[in-house]
Amino acid sequence: MKARSCYNYMSHPQTGNHGSPIASIKYKAINEDVLIEIMLRLPIKSLLRLRTVCRFWRDVIDSPYFRKLHTLNDNNLPDDTVYIQISFDHDDDIKPNKVLVNLQLQHNHKDLMSYEYANIYWELVPTIVGSVKGLICINPRNITIPIAICNPFLGQVKNLPLTSFGPSCKIGQRSVAIGFDEDYKVVQVLTCLKHRCLHAQLYSRTADSWRELAVECSITYRFEFYMVSPIKSSCKNGHFAHWCMGGHGFTSRILSFDMKNEVFRIITLPFVLGECSIFAEDEHSFRYFSFGCQTGVRFVKICESRCEGSKFSWNRMMIDASVPFAAPDQWRAGFVFLELQSCKWGSFVYDYRAREFVCRHYLPSSNSRFIECKGSFVSV
Repeated sequence: MKARSCYNYMSHPQTGNHGSPIASIKYKAINEDVLIEIMLRLPIKSLLRLRTVCRFWRDVIDSPYFRKLHTLNDNNLPDDTVYIQISFDHDDDIKPNKVLVNLQLQHNHKDLMSYEYANIYWELVPTIVGSVKGLICINPRNITIPIAICNPFLGQVKNLPLTSFGPSCKIGQRSVAIGFDEDYKVVQVLTCLKHRCLHAQLYSRTADSWRELAVECSITYRFEFYMVSPIKSSCKNGHFAHWCMGGHGFTSRILSFDMKNEVFRIITLPFVLGECSIFAEDEHSFRYFSFGCQTGVRFVKICESRCEGSKFSWNRMMIDASVPFAAPDQWRAGFVFLELQSCKWGSFVYDYRAREFVCRHYLPSSNSRFIECKGSFVSV
């Protein structure tokens, strides 16, 4: 068994270095395998601090072998979950017909990282998807601007390559999702204005390129749906991704994608979506929230899906939505922010583990979002 001491790497009061006060203690050699086993059980935030203890610990934590083990270990540690506020700002003075969109990612009012890109219309607020394995996907919604992947814990961001289509296609909307199967994957679903259909492409880091996916979708764009938007999920492992397909007056559907088998599935909902949110509890279970008001009383109609074999059904319930405006007393793991298009109700904070609303929360601006993010060492 291999043993190694970190004593030689620690600063010592008798030297010119000023380091830890415990540096004068003579450390016993610690078995390297035991050290790795201990570190594998620690949250990301602790490990990032431990990198500064000594060079040996830094080398262990920074090694691809350790980071891969830590990612696969998938510790369910509450200390690894934070809530990141993403704010959008714009500067329309950089050049004619262009605006600079600036995204700031913050945690506890501290800047984690920022990301900028030029867009044609600042009203096209980017869509934020994730997190999955600590990764967040930024979709500028303009297909001439690349999709970006970032890891706020590591301060890394990467632009994915742009994709091109022949003159026979005219792309309208772009909606993305991020998943994980041994490594991260990004799926983009695109609507074709010319053929009134869906296209789908998958990005993998190994090839660093996009490839076509088969979408067996017989419904017609703009005749049977005109909106495709990502669905928030409690599943942070990224094995499945979901989108909502529909629009005002159209039958609503859920488009699901299996990241491992790389196949799509379409689920038809028994109702038309209005001012609502859909939340995925896992690959087979969804909760539909429809917000309304009768005689001055706000309520939420909830439909919970049930899957028995190949049969998909929904159970309906209704609860009072008169939860107060407040910030949760404790930002614990398991919160999702359900934003409504009409901001007068604020963002509903839902505890998907306890299955109850915690409060309503005012965001600093209409261009701000809160997302739950679990730290990871997955690089971009």
